[in-house]
Amino acid sequence: MMRALRVVALLESLSFAVLLVGSVLKRTTGPDLVPVLGPVHGALFVGLVVLVLANLERLRWAAWFTLVMLTVGSPGAHFAVRATRT
Repeated sequence: MMRALRVVALLESLSFAVLLVGSVLKRTTGPDLVPVLGPVHGALFVGLVVLVLANLERLRWAAWFTLVMLTVGSPGAHFAVRATRT
């Protein structure tokens, strides 16, 4: 279960970065990749939330830290999951 969490956290962080690049490209050069990249990132984020909540005991994160990681820190969630020793 932790391996799946690590993989999804990595993919979600990468999809966020790619979505940001796609947003910039949409406004500067023309190709609109956001309709494709947005739902992919959204699905990975939902998967991340589900896996984090399923592994809360194993992660041993404080409630405030979990809340921050799942709201404003989703790109950093990959690093937080990797740093957690389980």
